[in-house]
Amino acid sequence: MKKLLIVILILGIAAFVGYKYVYQSHRDIQGEKAEFTVDATELAREFSENSDVTSKKYLNKTIIVEGKLTEIEANSLMLNDAAYCTFDINHNISESSLNSKYAIKGRCIGYDELLEVVKLDQASIIK
Repeated sequence: MKKLLIVILILGIAAFVGYKYVYQSHRDIQGEKAEFTVDATELAREFSENSDVTSKKYLNKTIIVEGKLTEIEANSLMLNDAAYCTFDINHNISESSLNSKYAIKGRCIGYDELLEVVKLDQASIIK
C-alpha cells in the first residue's frame, strides 16, 4: 500500500511538471531586449558557413535584423533576399517601400538550407 502511494505521488508530480512544460506562457518578443543586431546578408552567410555554431548563437533568441526590403507578402516580408520575417498580424508596409532600409525584431527560428534564408517569427518593425 505504501509503495502504491509513492508511485501515485511520483506520477502526480511528473504529470504536473509535464503540464507546466507543455503549457508554459508565450514569450513577448516585442517586449524583450534583442540579444543581437545583425545585417540580414551577414546572418545568412554565417548560417551557410557553419550552421551548427550559428544555430547555437542565434536559435530561439530575440534579434534585430537589418536590411533592404526585397519582398512583401500579407503577413511576411524579406530583407536582402536573406531573412524571411513573419508577423502575427498583417504589417502596414506597401509595395512602394521596396528597396527601403528596415530593421525587424523577431525570434530566430532557423535557417532554410534549400531557400538559403534565415527565418524569423513573431516579427515587429523597429524602423
